[in-house]
Amino acid sequence: MAKCLLRPSKGTKNGERQPGARRALFTLSCINALNFADRYVPAAVKTSMEEDLKINDWQSALPSMAMTAVFTVASLIFGLLADREVLDRRIILASGIAFWSFATALSGFAQDLQQLILFRSLVGVGEASFATVASPMITDFYPGPQRNRAFTIFGLSAPVGAAIGFGIGSMLGAHLGWRYAFFVCGFPGVMVAFTVLLLNDPPMGINDSEELNDDADTESESESSENEAPRKWFHEEKQLLGNKYFFLATMGSVAIQFALGGLTEWYPTFLVRFAEMPESMSGLVLSSSCVLSGIGGTVLGSKVADSVARRIGSGAYFLVPAVFMVPATALVAAAVNLKEQAPLIVALLMGETCFFSYQAPITALSMSVIPVHTRARGSSLQILLCHVLGDVISPPIIGKISTAASLRTGLQLTWVAVLVAGAIWAAGFACLAAPDIPIKPKSNDQGTLSSLLTRGMSCLENYCADDDNDEPNRAPNRSDCDTDEEKGDVFG
Repeated sequence: MAKCLLRPSKGTKNGERQPGARRALFTLSCINALNFADRYVPAAVKTSMEEDLKINDWQSALPSMAMTAVFTVASLIFGLLADREVLDRRIILASGIAFWSFATALSGFAQDLQQLILFRSLVGVGEASFATVASPMITDFYPGPQRNRAFTIFGLSAPVGAAIGFGIGSMLGAHLGWRYAFFVCGFPGVMVAFTVLLLNDPPMGINDSEELNDDADTESESESSENEAPRKWFHEEKQLLGNKYFFLATMGSVAIQFALGGLTEWYPTFLVRFAEMPESMSGLVLSSSCVLSGIGGTVLGSKVADSVARRIGSGAYFLVPAVFMVPATALVAAAVNLKEQAPLIVALLMGETCFFSYQAPITALSMSVIPVHTRARGSSLQILLCHVLGDVISPPIIGKISTAASLRTGLQLTWVAVLVAGAIWAAGFACLAAPDIPIKPKSNDQGTLSSLLTRGMSCLENYCADDDNDEPNRAPNRSDCDTDEEKGDVFG
């Protein structure tokens, strides 16, 4: 086992799925689900938490705002550490997972608003390490044509995790009290953090074009010629934002995050106040809709994006999310304005299905259009902008409007933000040439999700043995687990 823990990173030749890719994607997806569960527990128990701590809507939004503010700042630091390869990415991930999970559990001990803000802020530090490193790591495991599928699987874990957070939070909050919801969601992450140390960490940029790697090498030589002094942060971020594809993908994501932050923070409370649902039922409604619409929307967006890309080119990764935001806008508007429970729930479910369709194509586009050795920083920059301009400010803004007028009035901002996201991505498709992203041929479309469910993680029977093989060009447990690699199956 020691050999498995301490093994060096391995990779095959450029353009192939790297050894341990399936296990890494499965592990990171499961941990991402825990990440989102921890993040959305406070929204599920907001009503009882407000009553116990004697705080109002505005004050109850402050812990979430503090968490995301710290999250954005810490993500810049972790992005720099990962891109410069100061620390092994697996160590950054394991440390961050354990830290945020412990901090989530501590939130259950908060006795007043100040303590709750402190503990939720600590959660932001740990989550930043995971969010910054996970996407670039997945990008290195998979070649371009397989990335949309890989990020589909990874994206599915977000709504599943949100559903777990809302479901567990509402049930435990109703029967045992809001504090137990933090305890139950926090401690599992501490126990599973070590599993990322068992993963392979492929060489950065092994699955990217020579042009992207040459850009990284040129930047590295430039740094060395300046006595190895770090490049100025503003210069690095200016270069990333100067990439029009990355900029538009990010700005659309900012608008989506604004809407998502407002809905996840306030919609359970909206159901309690305006749809006359008990707190336990409101959490279950939101958790169920997150699972169904999150899985359905993520898979739908990925499938449609791949299909349309084969017909019109890689510009489809802008076009498809933009088109889906049109019905999403109308349905989210209905979900925050209807009064009857049944139509409201239907509108919410359908709206979220269209809403979540953006995840895989926009993430794959964002990570594929920037140089290899700036991806962690690119991911951290997206995190910074999405939170500072998105879900850091939307919950308190909506809370302030709720205090001054009504919660229904404040939630009108959510559907407007969805419409803005669609307009930005439509502009990317209309005004820019198709990005240089390899397209997955139709013959390679073998149904990744069914492969995951039917064949699953069978190679875990030889968890470490195959990765210790001395043949550097042989993928782990290839005969048992990777028989479909030639077909392009992400998990095959």
